[in-house]
Amino acid sequence: MKSMLEIGKEFFEMPVEDRACLYSENPNQRVRLATSFNVSKEKVLNWRDYLLHPCHPLEEVISFWPEKPAAYREIAGNYAVEMRALILRLLAAVSEALGLDSSYFDRIFGKHTQLMDIMYYPPCPNPDITLGTPRHSDARGITVLMQGEVSGLQVLRNGKWVAVEPIPNALVVNMGDQLQVVSNGRFRSVEHRAVTNASTARISIPTFYGPSEDAFIAPAAPLVDEQHPALYKGYKFGEFMRIFWSQELKNKSVLDHFKIEYPDNNGE
Repeated sequence: MKSMLEIGKEFFEMPVEDRACLYSENPNQRVRLATSFNVSKEKVLNWRDYLLHPCHPLEEVISFWPEKPAAYREIAGNYAVEMRALILRLLAAVSEALGLDSSYFDRIFGKHTQLMDIMYYPPCPNPDITLGTPRHSDARGITVLMQGEVSGLQVLRNGKWVAVEPIPNALVVNMGDQLQVVSNGRFRSVEHRAVTNASTARISIPTFYGPSEDAFIAPAAPLVDEQHPALYKGYKFGEFMRIFWSQELKNKSVLDHFKIEYPDNNGE
């Protein structure tokens, strides 16, 4: 974990010319260095830089990763393998907690997707007027986050923002939107944000894990009955992500596109 944080920091401390070739505002770019989520849609840009790339299947994608720093591919590759093994265990546990068989998510996620996002938040001269990352929930299935030593992550709980302070050698696990849909609302994706500070750079490395684009996502049939009607209509995950990338990062706005509205019991 320590070596992954160090190599991520080293990447962002390289000369700009060594990183410039990776910069892209195109969300379809396989490996990209960027700043805000969607520059064409956002009224206020985020105070961060990030390097985003796929990690699975590793042997098919690692050749597209940055060549500098020299140790990046080896360190990040080893980290990605360990994260995938951990996440598969977590998904099996979540399946069983819902009363489903342990392989349920493994099966419905199709070929699976895994992304690593190295987020670098430089010191901000006016931290009270901008965010590193705005309020949102994660679009995929589950997120495992490694924080550095600097605080900045906040989660929304009972209408208030609560800081998630870094703990050495600990990981933060967030439920994503796809688990909210498949669980038919029994699990909820976590709304969170990242705040900035004026004095110290911050780094965090989330691993986003979820379905492949052709996977069909819907509430699990055993979790739907007369007392618990389906809260969401089914969709191909690629459809969900097209909406996700077409707008600014905001709350749980993509989920709203797939909600099923039912009339009140009194017919009004």
